[in-house]
This record gives sequence, C-alpha cells and structure tokens, in this order.
Amino acid sequence: MNLSTSNSESGKPTAGRGRWPVALLLAAALALGVEALVAAWPRPDRKDLVRHRIYNPNVPPDIAESIVQWQVAHATLVNERQDLLLLGDSACLIGLDAGLLMERTGLKTWNLGTFGFIYTTGQADILDLFIERNGPPRFLIYHTSHYSFTASLRKKAVRTWVSRLRKWLAPPESARYLLPSLRYRQEIRDAFLALGAEGVSYSGLDQPRDRWPSDNEIRRRLWEGRGSLLDDQRVDVEEELGDNLVWEPRFHPDCMDGLRRIFEMAGAHGFPVLILFNPLPEQADNPVVRKAMDKLEADLKERVQPYPWVRVYEPFLRFYPNDLCLDMRHVNRRGALRNTEEMVAWIQEHWLADAE
Repeated sequence: MNLSTSNSESGKPTAGRGRWPVALLLAAALALGVEALVAAWPRPDRKDLVRHRIYNPNVPPDIAESIVQWQVAHATLVNERQDLLLLGDSACLIGLDAGLLMERTGLKTWNLGTFGFIYTTGQADILDLFIERNGPPRFLIYHTSHYSFTASLRKKAVRTWVSRLRKWLAPPESARYLLPSLRYRQEIRDAFLALGAEGVSYSGLDQPRDRWPSDNEIRRRLWEGRGSLLDDQRVDVEEELGDNLVWEPRFHPDCMDGLRRIFEMAGAHGFPVLILFNPLPEQADNPVVRKAMDKLEADLKERVQPYPWVRVYEPFLRFYPNDLCLDMRHVNRRGALRNTEEMVAWIQEHWLADAE
C-alpha cells in the first residue's frame, strides 16, 4: 500500500482542497457589497469643471483648450447675475471689452465668447450653463463672425469640439455603466493623479505657447477681463488679403439648431437678443464681398423673423480701417475699443432708453 492509496482511503482532504470556491464566493460577496454601497452613494448634480478639465492632465493644453476651459469654468464661478451677457465665437472674445461696456453703461457685464468651432450648438450649451448657475441676464449680445453661421456640423473641427464640449459638460449621472463604480472612474483617476494634493496635477500650465501666454496666465486674464481677451497683435491686412479678394460665405442651415435654442432661451427668460456681426477690414470692400454679405444678412433676418425679441444690428456689414483689423474674423485691441464704443451707444439709445 503506497501513500497515495492510504490518503485516498483515509477520507481526509488534502491541504487546501475545497477552499477556493469559498474564497471566490467571499470575494464576489465583497465586490457586490462595494457596488451596492457605491450605487447608494449620493451623486453630485453638477460637475466641478475646474477639477475635471476639458484637457488631458498629462498633456500641456493648447491655447484653444485653455480658452474654452476657462471661459466655461468661469461661467460656473461668477456666482452673480449679469445685466449684459456677450456670447459668440472668437470675434466676441477679442472684439468686445466687457469691462469698458460695464463702465460706460452701468450694466454688469460678462463675456462668454469662445471659438467658431464650438458652433452655435456649443454656444447654446454654454449660455444654458451660465443661466443655470447665475440666472438669466437682462440683455444678450450675440457677437459672431461668419464661421458660426456658415460652417457645417459635419466639419471636422466643429464635430470634434461640439462632441468634446458636451461630454465635458454632461452631468455625472447622465451616463449609464454596467457597474456603479465605473461612474467614479474619473474621480478615482484624479485621486491617484492628485497624490494627496488638493487637486489634480495638470502638466504644462505655466508654459507659454508661441505668442500666447501660459494656461495659468490665460486663466487670470480672462477672469480679470470678465471674459474678454483683447489682442495687441498687429497684422498687415493689406498684404495678407491682397487686392480683389474673393470671399463668399453662405448661410448653412445646420447652425439653426443652436440659434433656435439661444432664441428660445431668451424668449423663455424674457431678455432681448442683439445679433452683431464682426467688422471687416476695408481691404475686403469689393462687390463680391458685399454681395455675399448682403445674402448672408438676408438669410439671417429671414431666420429670426419668428422671434420678435431678436434683432440684427444695423448696419450688418461694417468696414473698419485695415489697421484696426487682424483678418476677416477679428479686430485688434484698437478695433475692439471702437466696436465696444459702438455697442455702448446702441445700448444707451435702445435698451436703456426703452427701460426708462
């Protein structure tokens, strides 16, 4: 009789045999208990857009990411109702001085300008966020270039940024996951990245970007400028555009979804909207450009007819001296000051005079 036969006949289990199923059951029970606790844990209604930023913690943000990040995050940090909101693309961002508007009109003012590739869809999302956190304004100036009216939602930059913005703004409970703990994967990731510090350690926030300052400096300037970021750059527009410029932007129906939402928010909350198109350089003043702009104006006015609280600024087509412009979509600091003064005069003549 050998040892193996003896052990088998003895009926005594070999060491360790039969324990694995019990251990697995205990582990499964523990995991289910943890998931049950996580499922019962109260979830925040709002995402912290400073802690959870739109850019990757491990990659230094580019200038577009910094501006979108802080224009949107600041909308959640203002914590006070504004009399006048400025909304739009980069023409709004660098083309209107919120501080000067506030000083000259007495209206508490904030600039929500971002970029054309955020599109009317993203601009509507940002306005909705601002109203949710701070309440509706008394007045809204929607200041934009041709990009927001003429680009298609299928355009790669628009498609990418609109999707990215919406994922970032989505409330924590909006997505469904197989396991409740997956809902907190970003919190867990950020906790590891923070390594016990107050917040996540993001990379390259003090690095300048070519002619643009660092992310931290952009953050400071946007906050102190109440969302405006005037540009001191100088461009030889005459040389850049040349003679006999051919420029024919056309209204694209894709933009109407975002515009409709902006107009309906204004109607629901009872504030008027002024649509303002950015000035063009005198170098672009030719029959081809004038014809295209007349058609764009006519298409836009047709779309706003169902919304009597929405007005289009006149003259829709404005030409500024070349030395006040950067290109067909932007003005420099001196152009922005002239543009702002025009808005001060219009607001005083129309909105404030009507309120008296």
